[in-house]
Amino acid sequence: MTGPRYTRLVESLPASVPFVGPEEQERTRGAPFRARLGANESLFGPSLAALSAMRTELAHVWKYGDSSSHDLRLALAAHHRVAPENVLVGEGIDGLLGNLVRLVVEPGDRVVTSDGAYPTFNYHVAGFGGVLEKVPYRDDAEDLEALLTRAAETGAKLVYLANPDNPMGSWHRGEAVTAALDALPGDCLMVLDEAYVEFAPGGTAAAVAADDPRVIRMRTFSKAYGLAGARVGYALGAPGSFGASTRSATISA
Repeated sequence: MTGPRYTRLVESLPASVPFVGPEEQERTRGAPFRARLGANESLFGPSLAALSAMRTELAHVWKYGDSSSHDLRLALAAHHRVAPENVLVGEGIDGLLGNLVRLVVEPGDRVVTSDGAYPTFNYHVAGFGGVLEKVPYRDDAEDLEALLTRAAETGAKLVYLANPDNPMGSWHRGEAVTAALDALPGDCLMVLDEAYVEFAPGGTAAAVAADDPRVIRMRTFSKAYGLAGARVGYALGAPGSFGASTRSATISA
């Protein structure tokens, strides 16, 4: 794709990528880190059962993976007590965020997030020509009320909330998030990033019905389960929220 609009979009992108890997930083500084902390990886690593299952599957690495992630979706559906149609698997939450923004956001569309929240989401929005509306933190936490107010004021397509928040580590009680959905504008979708919810106190996860069309919840195996390098994340939402709900967000080619 060429032309003035494409050129303007490229030139408007941030000068730096949202996440620079530890290896690249070590090469730049010319020395290794004494402790690898910046990526929030689990130092406990994956379970022995997960390693055993992956070794078994290595014999099939010559094949493309199941594009619908059928077995994993069934297992996740059983774990969360939802239907398989409520589960979508993708390349970590980052990949799922990219696919969602690509599906929903057109050039010029408003998207609301907290100023200082997870930057990869912002990078996707900018890359597809969306306009970021940022809300300041309040008391070192994402301001739920302000996020929803800004969404209503700007006619936003998406409002992003990480619970617990990345990078602040603060969190909202699940019932507060659930109650906030009632103030969400009718044509706006809440993206609820729950990458760190396994680390949060009980009651942090919002008790949102999987069929609720107002919200998409995103989880990952990268943090608590020690599988960051495997790039496996998933979304829970109403069937059709990602277009074809029975397909994986991964594109094989």
